[in-house]
Amino acid sequence: CPCPPPPPRPPPAAAAAALNVVVEADGVRSLGEEGEAVLRTLLEKCSDKSMGDVWRRSAFWENETASLLEIVNVLGRWERCSEWKDRTIFIDETDLRAKDEDERQALTTGRHQMALRLGCGERSAMFQNVPNLPFTNAKIAASVGLTVDDFQALPVTRAACNVLFDGLAESRSGLIPYKVLDERRARMVGEGGAFDQAGFRVGWAKSCILFIFGLFFFGKANFIWVLLAVKFAHDWQPDLIPGPKEMGLFKVWGIV
Repeated sequence: CPCPPPPPRPPPAAAAAALNVVVEADGVRSLGEEGEAVLRTLLEKCSDKSMGDVWRRSAFWENETASLLEIVNVLGRWERCSEWKDRTIFIDETDLRAKDEDERQALTTGRHQMALRLGCGERSAMFQNVPNLPFTNAKIAASVGLTVDDFQALPVTRAACNVLFDGLAESRSGLIPYKVLDERRARMVGEGGAFDQAGFRVGWAKSCILFIFGLFFFGKANFIWVLLAVKFAHDWQPDLIPGPKEMGLFKVWGIV
């Protein structure tokens, strides 16, 4: 008689652990000591040494960085944003005001409901949900000289998700239409399923350039023109027009 099929193989221990990550509303803030040790081991094993390059957020003053390998670790855990777009972790909205410009606004129930109505994937949904998705893309792993099991042990951090999301958004936006997200993610995967580093670099560069442009023409840096105008006027008529320091404009700059 035919032999019964063998029982299914259990997933690697690291994979099982990866599916039970405790994630707070603001994501996984650090790799931790074990995660840092895993990262060092993988970087030594990795055939592509550029995976050790450290990337910042497109909003360059934000204190979030991630190695390129950590970014690949996020990319290889999903193919469509439908895999992580729904989130169930929210913060209490009672201490927030609608007019407050606070990153916590992106963690509220109201923001999630708005994203669903608009058909958009959220930055916060990515960093809340992807840490509990297994790394499944063997081709992406092989393209940097690693395996799926190698990546399973590497935690997914908020910083890595945010840097990748900057490249996908091609801006600082926290909401991206589902179709656009999937299309831009596809651009970061080359022929044969390998990680396309150029595709990521182009998306991140667009994000950084647009952010800087918006900062100078619509944001805080626009105040520079006020400072320069007052400085020129003061140099022209120093007895009549006080300088930026005398007018307290540098203090205003600090709170704009």
